[in-house]
Amino acid sequence: MKKIGLAFCVMILTACSGVPVSTDYSQDFDFSKVSSYAWLLPAKPMNTEVDNDLVRERVVDAVDAQFTAKGLARAADAAKASVLVTYQLGQEDKIAIDNFGSWHTQFGYYPCYRCGYRPGFGYFGHSQFYDNDLWVRNYKESTLMIDIIDPNTKRLLWRGITKRAMPTLETPEERRLYVLETVSAILAEFPPRLASSP
Repeated sequence: MKKIGLAFCVMILTACSGVPVSTDYSQDFDFSKVSSYAWLLPAKPMNTEVDNDLVRERVVDAVDAQFTAKGLARAADAAKASVLVTYQLGQEDKIAIDNFGSWHTQFGYYPCYRCGYRPGFGYFGHSQFYDNDLWVRNYKESTLMIDIIDPNTKRLLWRGITKRAMPTLETPEERRLYVLETVSAILAEFPPRLASSP
């Protein structure tokens, strides 16, 4: 029942997701024949802040739920699986600069009764607001890449990637849902829709 409920959540999240995803795949592989999968988990990461046992468990559970919803079975023996699946996680510090134009030009005055909502006054967190009306934001960009691999040749067959601004996640449940939404968005593109087209 837990897997069925998780698969249902996956379908809801996928339908509502606005997560940007890019994919690439082999055009000479018949994805319609994929019926099972096995895990080829990556080696233990050096950066445990980005990837650790807790994150790994969330990624594996989310991929399992997505594949279950697609009718794929998890094979106990990797040698008998149609494909292998693995993932990579990354995180990078980013700076965004936005030009909002002049508050004085747009309003004729500074609407200081709402200064708490103005960038640089603390409402938006890590930001600075300069006299030339540039909003400089520091944020972390997370990357999740999921690979589908041929179990016999170890050749890459399909890859899905998303890069997102990392939100503030305070609880384990928020982190689980963030991973579930991200994985669901990526695997919504698998198998390739036009893979069987000539």
